[in-house]
Amino acid sequence: MMNMSLKSTNGSCAIRRIALMIMSLALALTAISCAPPALYNVTVEYAAPPEAAGKPEASKNLTITVAKFNDLRNVEDTMVIGSVSQAGERPIPILPRFHMPSISVTRAVKDYLYSQKYIVAKGAPDWNLNSDTIAQEWGDMVIGGNIRAFELICSKERPIIKYKARVSLTAVFADVAKKEILFSVNVESSPSLDHVRFTEGKMAEVINDALAAAVNQIFENEQVSRRMREMAKGK
Repeated sequence: MMNMSLKSTNGSCAIRRIALMIMSLALALTAISCAPPALYNVTVEYAAPPEAAGKPEASKNLTITVAKFNDLRNVEDTMVIGSVSQAGERPIPILPRFHMPSISVTRAVKDYLYSQKYIVAKGAPDWNLNSDTIAQEWGDMVIGGNIRAFELICSKERPIIKYKARVSLTAVFADVAKKEILFSVNVESSPSLDHVRFTEGKMAEVINDALAAAVNQIFENEQVSRRMREMAKGK
């Protein structure tokens, strides 16, 4: 009888140990699932305006090189483009999913020019925006610039989530043949959105609106559009 009782007691202990292990594992998985993410990723994409129609002068052999925009943001880590904050918690950084801001802005400028039927040179050379460093192989015009701000701030103030983005750029235009800086344009866009849902998609929507508005402002400038038309007609 004593042996049977002992075996029964050992069996109960084993069952309890297994039950405790299962409970501990469940609690650990719950803690992991509830823990905030270490970072957020957003996809930065530029939506070009509709293709130009009836603009023969824009495509008349005017070759434009777009140099890589210089990232001059005053930030500790250029990989980071913003943060998500919530009361009582440490802000969580936001990173672009595919491209750094310098690449995203450069691609956006190129996509705008493609949409307006300009001839855009391949590649994106580095350029310090000085006239004496312009390379003759850059075609007829080179466009470069600086990124002064490229940020996305999300505040999780329940029940309303506040999204705000800011893109600030300087675009520099130069005549390649003359090695002459023509002019520079400063633009800035800062859209915001209040919404009841918090998603990476909403974050991407706001930063992409800021990027599109800033790039479009560059080419909506009357001085820019007039000089580009003049150079195209003179070819």
